[in-house]
Amino acid sequence: MAALTKHAADHTVIIGGGIVGLCSAWYLARRGRRVSVFDSGSIADSASAGNAGIVAFGHPPLPRPGLPARALRWLLDPAAPFYIQPRFDPEFFGWLWRFRRACNTGHVDHCLTVLAALGRLSRRCWEEMLAAESLDPNSLGGGSGAGTTGDLTATDSAWWRSGWLDVYRTAEAGAHVLADAQLVRDHGFEVEELAGDGIRRRDAAFGDDVLGAVYYPESRSLDPGRFLCTLAERLSALGVAVHENTSVATLTVADGVCRGVTLADGRQIASADVVLAAGAWSTHLARDISLRLPLQAGKGYHLDLVAPVPCPATACVLNEAMIAVTPLGDRLRLAGTVEFSGLNLRLHERRLRQLLTGARRYLRGLDTPDVAHTWCGLRPCTADGLPVIGETPAVSGLFIATGHAKMGLTHGPGTGRLIAELILDGKPSLDITPLRADRSL
Repeated sequence: MAALTKHAADHTVIIGGGIVGLCSAWYLARRGRRVSVFDSGSIADSASAGNAGIVAFGHPPLPRPGLPARALRWLLDPAAPFYIQPRFDPEFFGWLWRFRRACNTGHVDHCLTVLAALGRLSRRCWEEMLAAESLDPNSLGGGSGAGTTGDLTATDSAWWRSGWLDVYRTAEAGAHVLADAQLVRDHGFEVEELAGDGIRRRDAAFGDDVLGAVYYPESRSLDPGRFLCTLAERLSALGVAVHENTSVATLTVADGVCRGVTLADGRQIASADVVLAAGAWSTHLARDISLRLPLQAGKGYHLDLVAPVPCPATACVLNEAMIAVTPLGDRLRLAGTVEFSGLNLRLHERRLRQLLTGARRYLRGLDTPDVAHTWCGLRPCTADGLPVIGETPAVSGLFIATGHAKMGLTHGPGTGRLIAELILDGKPSLDITPLRADRSL
C-alpha cells in the first residue's frame, strides 16, 4: 500500500453521526486529531436522537431471564412490546438462539459487571463533555421536536440528577423489577424501592393500578435530539467536518490495512484509520471485509405528545409495556417496544398507537393528547447484550463501535473516549476484552 500523505496521516473518518460517532469525534478532536464524520441521514433523525432520553447507569442488558417465555406469549401479536416478525432468515435464527441462551442469571451478572464499568466511565465522560462545552443539562430537557436546538446557557449547577423509575402493575412484573434492582444494587448503584401508594404520593400522574416501582437516583434524562444537534455544532467549532446525508459505499482496505472510505458519489476519502459507528447499519460495511458483526436491528418507536397535565415529573419505564416515558419540557415522549423485522424503517401505525394505549394503563391525563411528533429507528442489538468496541482482528486501522442496543445514549461518551484512546494511545483505559468483535457468542 502506498504511504499515507501528510494530509491523511492525522485524519480519522467516522461512519455514523449518532451518539457514539459524535462522542468519538469529540474526544479525538479535543486531542488534536483531524476528524470527518459521515452519516447517511440527518443527525436530528438518528436512532440516538429518537430514543427515550434516559441515561441509565448500571442498567441490565437486553437479554434477561424470563424474556423468552414472555416473547413466546407475544409471538402472534403484532402490537406486543417484544415482537418478532415471522420470516425465513437463517442468520436471525442463529442470533435468536444465542440470545435465548444469554437470558440467564449468570450471563446477565457477567454482562452487568462489564456494563457497570463502562457506565461509570461514561458518567465521568458525560460530566466532562457537559462541563467542557459549557452545556446546561436542564436546558436540554425542552424543545419543540426531535433535533430541536436552542441557546444553551452555562451554569454551575450539577448535572440534572432526576433519576428514573421502573414502574410495574403486576406481581409477576414486580418480581422481575425487584430482581433487576438487586442485581444493580450488587454492582454498586443506588436503588430505592417504592410501593404503589408511595409512588402516587411522590407523583400524582400514576394511576391506581400501579403496584410499585424502583427508583434509580444516579441516572439522568435529557432531550437526546437537542443534545446531539448541539454537540454537532460544537464539533464544527472544533474543526470536525460533519457530513449529513452522505453515504459511505465501501471501506478502502489493502494489505490488511483500512486507509479510508469511498462515498456513494464515488469520492475517495483517505485517512489513517476509520471508525465504524453506524449502529444497526454497520453490518453491511463490515461484510466488505468478511467480518460478521453479531448484530440484529431492534426497531423502536417514539410518540411525542404535547405535555399533558398531570405530566410525570420523573422519567420512567412502564415495565410490562416496555415503554419509556420522558418529560421533555413542552413535550412528553413515549418511546420503546422492540421489533425484530429486519433492516428497514417501516413504521407500523398499530405499534405506534400501542405506546399510547400502554401508557394509559399506568398514567393519568392521557385521554385525548395532541401528538407533536412520531418516529421509528433501529437499535443495534447483539445476542449477548454487550456492545462491540475495538479494532477489528483481521484489518488494522478499522475500529468498531456499535451494538449498544437501548444503551447507546448512556454509554456513548465512554465508548467515544475508549475509541480515541485506542487510536491515539494504542491502549484503552478500560479492559474491553469482553467487547471484542470476534468474541465467542
